[in-house]
Amino acid sequence: MISYSKFWNPLSRFLVGSLSSVLVLASTATYAMQPMNETQAEMALAPSYCRDTQGYGNSGTPDAPSPAAQRWVGMMGKTFWAMHHYCWGQINMQRAMRSGTAPQMRQHLLGSVLDDYNFVLRYASANFVLLPEIHTRVGEVELLLSRPRDAEKSFAKARALKRDYWPAYSHWAEYLIKVGKTAEARKLVKQGLEYAPGSRVLREQYRVLGSRPDAVAAQPEASELSDTGDASAESEATPGEKSRGSRSAGSATR
Repeated sequence: MISYSKFWNPLSRFLVGSLSSVLVLASTATYAMQPMNETQAEMALAPSYCRDTQGYGNSGTPDAPSPAAQRWVGMMGKTFWAMHHYCWGQINMQRAMRSGTAPQMRQHLLGSVLDDYNFVLRYASANFVLLPEIHTRVGEVELLLSRPRDAEKSFAKARALKRDYWPAYSHWAEYLIKVGKTAEARKLVKQGLEYAPGSRVLREQYRVLGSRPDAVAAQPEASELSDTGDASAESEATPGEKSRGSRSAGSATR
């Protein structure tokens, strides 16, 4: 009688190992979809316009927007109809950064965040008011995913769009300090202070790097605002903001 035991053990190990690999790949794959079971606490930490974006029952449609959505369309242009992805990304970012989130799940969530942020970037108008903020947040996620070269490009895009957008300087400078590139970090922070002299974060970073913030000469076009918070649609957008160069509102829906 033929014994199959000598074949079964290696075969079973191979099959179990292969199945495990498939399950891991499936669990880490990312899809642009609304997070499940969003809580009031999570929504409270998301931008106020998120409740009025698609998927939350208060937006209407691009052809027949609700009064609440009309307000945001007036500020953001037609790109507003893609902003539900940005909101989903921020919810998943909260979940990814919780201390109890398992490493594998954190990677999966961060991948979803990146997909959603990039979705908005693909459909945003060239002069969309929140582009600097979104590029900066993309850079933050790329750093968390150990993609510093990609993050460097994302922060640079944000700075090119809005020279006084201090988070695009401070986040990359923080990374440079972490990896020991203090001279490069000092140069970047100094550049940021030239355009955003009121930024308390940049001023403190400059002090930590051994330099005096007050010695930095501001550029003529420097912002007089302090860093009371990241740019938001409420503070940065203006009712006259247009969506030239954007794709149609319908193409940004999903």
